[in-house]
Amino acid sequence: MKKKPRTTKRAVRPTSRRRLARPSRPRSRRSRPKIGSAKRRAAPLRPSTGERADYAAGMNEGAAWRGNPSAAPENLREAVFEGWRRRFREPGGGKRTAIWQRTLRRGRQYAEGFMQGAGMRAAICPIPLRRKAAAVVRAGEDEAALFQTLSRLEALPLQEIVVVASSPTERLYAAARGFTNAVVVGLPDSLDPDIGRALGAKLTAADIILFADGERPAESEQLARFLWECDGKLDVVLNDLGSRMGTFRRRGGIERLQEFLNASLRREDLKTNSLSVLPFALSRQALDALGASALTVPVKAHAQAILKGLRIGTGGFVRAELPANPAGSGWRKTAGDHAEAWSEAIGVRGSRMHFADSTRKRSLLGEWGT
Repeated sequence: MKKKPRTTKRAVRPTSRRRLARPSRPRSRRSRPKIGSAKRRAAPLRPSTGERADYAAGMNEGAAWRGNPSAAPENLREAVFEGWRRRFREPGGGKRTAIWQRTLRRGRQYAEGFMQGAGMRAAICPIPLRRKAAAVVRAGEDEAALFQTLSRLEALPLQEIVVVASSPTERLYAAARGFTNAVVVGLPDSLDPDIGRALGAKLTAADIILFADGERPAESEQLARFLWECDGKLDVVLNDLGSRMGTFRRRGGIERLQEFLNASLRREDLKTNSLSVLPFALSRQALDALGASALTVPVKAHAQAILKGLRIGTGGFVRAELPANPAGSGWRKTAGDHAEAWSEAIGVRGSRMHFADSTRKRSLLGEWGT
């Protein structure tokens, strides 16, 4: 009787219950978590070693300042501004080419430490400026918006805030009276806002002039960027609306005029940005070169700044509303301002504004070509 061949049984690997209950499915690309997800980006940044040192230094200086006879809530901002300016400008404290966001974070830490040591608090946005700065605000009819604008400007290291108002009311004076560095200039008649800003620029002797909107308040940190860029780096700092201008068909008539003006002056990098959009900042060198009266026609002043070779750049994006399709007298005024700007450019650079005519052979016309 033949023996049956011995067979060896293979050990069967037990399947886990979890695997039986939920069969694995391949993940789609959409379901995979992204490395730079919004939740991860929103997480607050931890203070770096340098920022912690700034906080400690601020706390020590704030505690020492509290013992001075001049230690009072109305002097807190100036003490923080001066202390942070001194710390940032000392050897090894910082560089002029430092990144803006990191400089802002360091300033926040120093101010927070200073206020903790001083036992007082205030809205402060410290910037280590080397030059004196001022702001010019053209007041509108909304006193609440003006008060909010002045409150955010007060957090910045400004020597003065010039408020230009047409037929100012008592409520407007009351809104500005609570700010120690605000000066109200009342005009008897209603004037164009550009004329009011030009007058305000003529009345200040600061090295940096920030032009803010009195009807659409911007955040203090947004306005601080314009001062920072204008402190020895740029002469003209514009609102960077060009970074979000979208496709050509989505742009309004004013944006197309502004973009074509920059392109015709060989400053395509400025896109749709212009001095006609608030906020913007000018250095003393730029204001002396252009003249305060040039600001009555901002588009023409913008062209002159390019023609004079001033250093022009942007200070970040601040939301501003432009009419998409202006009509009537508003459109005629805008088109006329741009026509003045091109006339100024043609007078300086010639009829073709230095653009070569390489396709036409005008010599074939003989005397008719001259």
